[in-house]
Amino acid sequence: MKLYRKLTIAFFMCLITQISIAQQGLLSGSLMDQEEESIPFATVAVMKLPDSTLVTGSTTEMDGTFNLKPPKNGTYVLRFSAIGFESTFSPLFEIASSDFSRDFGLVTMREEMAMLNEVMIHSWRPRVKVENGKMVMKVEGTAVAAGRTAYEMLSRAPGVSVGQDGDFMINGNQGVTVMLDGRMTYLSAKELQTLLESMPAESIEEIEVIHNPSAKYDAEGTAGILNINLKKNIGTGLTGSIYGGYKVSNQKLFNGGTNLSYNKGNWNSFFNLDLSERGDYRPQKVIRTFPGNQDFSIYEQSGLQESEQFVPSLRIGTDYDFNDNHSIGIMANLIYKDRQDDWNTFSTLRHPVNGPFVSVDALNNRNDSFSNGQFNVHYTGKLDTTGTSISADVDYVRLKNEVNASFTNTYTYHTDDSKVLELLDNNSLSDYSIYAAKIDFMTPLSTSSNLELGVKASKVISDSELNYFVTENNDRQLDPSMSDRFRYEEEIYAAYASYSNRFNDTWNFQAGLRAEQTYGEGRSFKMNESNEREYLEFFPNAMLEQKVSKNYQLNYAYSRRISRPNYSNFNPFIFYLDPYTYVDGNPELRAQITDSYKLTQTFFKKFNLLLAYESTNDYFIEVPASDSQTGKTAFTTRNLDNFTNYSATLVAPVELASFWKMNNTMVLNQQKYDLTIDEQSVENDNLFYLVQSNHQINLPLNIKFELNGTYRGPMAYGVYNIASQWWLDAGLKKSFFNDKLEVTLNATDIFKGMEMDVNADFLDNTIKIDQYFDERSVSLNLRYTFRKSNSNKKVRQNSLEELNRAGGK
Repeated sequence: MKLYRKLTIAFFMCLITQISIAQQGLLSGSLMDQEEESIPFATVAVMKLPDSTLVTGSTTEMDGTFNLKPPKNGTYVLRFSAIGFESTFSPLFEIASSDFSRDFGLVTMREEMAMLNEVMIHSWRPRVKVENGKMVMKVEGTAVAAGRTAYEMLSRAPGVSVGQDGDFMINGNQGVTVMLDGRMTYLSAKELQTLLESMPAESIEEIEVIHNPSAKYDAEGTAGILNINLKKNIGTGLTGSIYGGYKVSNQKLFNGGTNLSYNKGNWNSFFNLDLSERGDYRPQKVIRTFPGNQDFSIYEQSGLQESEQFVPSLRIGTDYDFNDNHSIGIMANLIYKDRQDDWNTFSTLRHPVNGPFVSVDALNNRNDSFSNGQFNVHYTGKLDTTGTSISADVDYVRLKNEVNASFTNTYTYHTDDSKVLELLDNNSLSDYSIYAAKIDFMTPLSTSSNLELGVKASKVISDSELNYFVTENNDRQLDPSMSDRFRYEEEIYAAYASYSNRFNDTWNFQAGLRAEQTYGEGRSFKMNESNEREYLEFFPNAMLEQKVSKNYQLNYAYSRRISRPNYSNFNPFIFYLDPYTYVDGNPELRAQITDSYKLTQTFFKKFNLLLAYESTNDYFIEVPASDSQTGKTAFTTRNLDNFTNYSATLVAPVELASFWKMNNTMVLNQQKYDLTIDEQSVENDNLFYLVQSNHQINLPLNIKFELNGTYRGPMAYGVYNIASQWWLDAGLKKSFFNDKLEVTLNATDIFKGMEMDVNADFLDNTIKIDQYFDERSVSLNLRYTFRKSNSNKKVRQNSLEELNRAGGK
């Protein structure tokens, strides 16, 4: 707490200092197209009236913003121009003093149109683009998004793949942080998957793959950040949509919901409700071998998991604008999941010559009750006319997961054909409370430079209890050896500073430093043991952007980031999966630290080549350990020695015809894992490649066709090797009644290429896992959109009426 107080005092001292030096004239604003995407490298010209003499000018940043020092006293107008867009003019303005400032807000530019053979052609912006060290994938309006979840869309983002446990990887690298509208979710991989599976893809505007986050972002996430930007209402009055869908695979599932927005006066409110039935159908085969046992050396298992879950989710919020400069808002995201799961397996321990030794027919049933509530209060304020701003966020997250499971195991010993019945059950309760607060401050130091400062504090309380019971002769007794309670508390205090400066039209620079102090303590009640950790880490980052020519730009970047283990990883519980498979916690886990170096080349403002090198110390990942005497295998997350990663990513959008657009992403990646197990060195390296191709085709009758194809080559994953996968998705979308009704037909994994084959062969452990998560499906979705409002965007727009009346156009 002393450190936090010092950081807070330092922050406010800097705040007062920077406000005092920020009083200087500035012409500022931001350019965007009609799809609300920023327009980089546009020309902003200051023209003096009445003769329209060019006085000065500049170009917009990658995010579409511009900042200009005002000229001498007089009457002026701004002219905005960019390739593929019609020239746009600002209203007239009068400068009467040297400290004159004006914020022109968001200026919308219209795309140029040309008539070729009586066909209207619009300039095209790619679905995937690269800007400011991140890739942005547009989701809104795409045919393949209908009826899908946010989890499915994230797994199809450029360069993103999914590991065997359902966690995300960027360019084959584990350690990804997922954010919603720039806010942390504070969830482990399992809880995060539940959250994203309850979120319809139709609520997403775009997905950002951030390879080089600035110091403003939490340092969490060694591979980078996946940020989901949700749709926002740009009209006034009441707007909304009602949607529903039906999905057929091995199961028949439905989804439905509504999105409502109401903007009037100073209020901007939204209400999103989704009611979905989700399911799993997963066949699996496992083979494990281990030497040294005279009775058996091979373990074989075949199983089928079937589950159904009803997942209602509600997202509500409102913002209130006190005036043009200050606003406050609240938001709540509520999710409940009731899941029924049957996981039945047949396992055999056998000798390669003598045959089966023992077989187990296991009937496993579990019921999960999951609830998650996320609450946020936020404030944004503009402190002056030069661009100085401040924002604050307070978050509270409450997560609760209760599981009741029963295990009925029938053992058959083939030496004498005897049978033994085993009845087990358990109940577990996991309860998380998460508190976080942060303040961010930004001020221009000049017409070309900015300073950002911020502080943040967070606290997590995790309380887990697990009780196992054994039933013999109808007598149910607690098994103390398998039962425990574990409580973990963690506090993180952070502060950052970030400086940016566009020196001229050629060079742009940004550098930052973030410090994070971590305190953690875990306690096992059964063992009566506590494990404490305390460490201070610094996370520098830097970016240098060079505009070599009109058609060639370079971006050099460095960052240092951290990934902390999930709270459940510290839990020393033994989690029972089946009679021969367990998962162990590891209280000794350490956080992993990654240093990354990146070079991005941009050709003709649309082709991008990203080269990267990443080195991670204490990389943690799940490692299996088999006991040859019992045939049991325990999976434990542990730290490796080192992980290195070389990668090249190419993003190439191509317009094949006026009706056919194609986006391509190609990744080439050299992975190398080094670890020491039982004082023996193990190395696993692999050349990994990924190809993603998206096609958007406009068919006759105003039908939109979208095709997504992906091939992922073999990849290394800790001690595992995952075989290649490929899949093809397709979607058709047709609009009726002036685009009010949308009908979408989707097919996923058409040729069933997403089967996951995993192998591990190290020391005396050999494991092979084959499974399929029932991705192949067909779905039909309907969405009806209504609007009882004006279509004007609520934020301030600029009219050309003043300029037209002055004759300045």
